[in-house]
Amino acid sequence: MGTKTISLEDSAYVKLKAAKRPGESFSDVVNRILGGREPSLLDLRGLFDRKSVDQLVEAIARMREEDIEAQKLRPPIRR
Repeated sequence: MGTKTISLEDSAYVKLKAAKRPGESFSDVVNRILGGREPSLLDLRGLFDRKSVDQLVEAIARMREEDIEAQKLRPPIRR
């Protein structure tokens, strides 16, 4: 992997730094913003607090259970 040195105006650097997530390099930020790679669930890292994550996990589990119960009530498919 090669590297390049670029010049940015201070205002552009401030915006780039603000977009940087924990553990991300500036290259990661540029690639994420400009679409240099496929999206990853890791892109969501740091966006939610623990309480929100717990609530999301509970909601997904509840929906999964509701789907299982709904499938039990459906009539079987006849061929």
